[in-house]
Amino acid sequence: MNRTVLTRPGIIMALLLSAMIGIIFFIKNGFSASSVPQVQMRPFPYPYQAMLSFASDIDGTTPEEFAQYHQFLNTKSHTPMGTGLGLDVGDSFWMYMDTNSSHPYYVDNQKHTSNAIMTYFTGTDRTKKKDAALINHYYRAGWIDSMHGYGDFSRVNRNEGLCTRDLAIAAWDHLNQDGIHPDIWINHGNEANRENFGAYSPFSFTAYQQGDNKYSPYYHTDLIRKNDVHFVWNSRGDAAFGEKNAIFPIRLRDGQNIWGFHRYAFDRTKHGVNWTWGPKALYMQLTPKRLDELVARHEYSIIAQHFGGGNGPYPFDNKNIQPLRMLAHYQDSGRILVARTSRLLHYNVAHNFLTYSVTTTQEGKTKIQLHSIKDPLFGSRPVTINDVRGITFYVADPHKVELFIGEHGLDPKDVQYNPPDQTGKRSISIKWFAPDTFDYTKTAPQAL
Repeated sequence: MNRTVLTRPGIIMALLLSAMIGIIFFIKNGFSASSVPQVQMRPFPYPYQAMLSFASDIDGTTPEEFAQYHQFLNTKSHTPMGTGLGLDVGDSFWMYMDTNSSHPYYVDNQKHTSNAIMTYFTGTDRTKKKDAALINHYYRAGWIDSMHGYGDFSRVNRNEGLCTRDLAIAAWDHLNQDGIHPDIWINHGNEANRENFGAYSPFSFTAYQQGDNKYSPYYHTDLIRKNDVHFVWNSRGDAAFGEKNAIFPIRLRDGQNIWGFHRYAFDRTKHGVNWTWGPKALYMQLTPKRLDELVARHEYSIIAQHFGGGNGPYPFDNKNIQPLRMLAHYQDSGRILVARTSRLLHYNVAHNFLTYSVTTTQEGKTKIQLHSIKDPLFGSRPVTINDVRGITFYVADPHKVELFIGEHGLDPKDVQYNPPDQTGKRSISIKWFAPDTFDYTKTAPQAL
């Protein structure tokens, strides 16, 4: 039998090493009056095992279509497509419209053309508001959380770049006056949209992107950071349905940093790329196999869509309503949490970069104290309750745990005590956002 024997110097070295490990542990997790209980962060809010959001681009969407599909997706109202699903689904918006096409096309079943699409201004006339009040209303309702660029500037002649810096400045001036602060930017359109940014390469299709080039008339990413945009979809779609991390760092050409995010948009087939980001392809995007794999792998999924991109009588037909109902069932059964994109992304950041300490109180309770979110791109910031909603810790006994943000104990109404999940472990959570299934179409201002 082999036996390891520690001599006196060996014992001393072992004790020193053990003490050093202990010091490192306590520096990271806080000092305790007694032994520190084991605490581990759960990947997703209890009881869910994955998170999913739709990042829908506003292309082709009239105010009437926007109201139709959000009434079905977000509320429990009776709609022409059936009872609403009550999901938390956000959307995007445009400020301007300055597109053209080689032939007329209709954006709905009423044969409206592109000038009927929901935009803040009429065309690029900054003195004439069009759907500004509607956009403001739906932003405050939570049905809008993203900018799909400043507008639709796709042109037949792709050498025409019309969205210059003056339009960007005017857009932010009006958004700030209205208190609209979207923190997601989603690139739009063809190479005429020179304001796009985040994936520039002189050797690929993204060579046209000039939004982060400070020497370009299309430069505006200084305004993006100034106005607290944290996330960008940079025009590079993904074929992967799920990701362990939805976010990745991007270094812009002007020296600033911003979070990019993955967005599933197409499938690779033996015939090439099949773009699935239209409402008639939901049945291809949402399959039991994909959703089951998302759960099994404990992943995030952000799905690209254009919910208003069809021109039928209703946004969704029966073939594509069923997969949406299936997704709602995955949420109702505690497997996949469906969240607006901004909430998913901020949860991902908080989960990755939350700092906290664990101590034992004199009463023998475990104290978990949340300190900061050390965002490596945007800097460290103190924790607020909305930053950490859904954060869940595996603990031995949830009822013997106290949660603190800084020096302040959490309000009991924000704390959730959880029974064992599929791992057999019990946990304690900061409650996720309360469901909101109110039908905001009922209180919306009339479109102009």
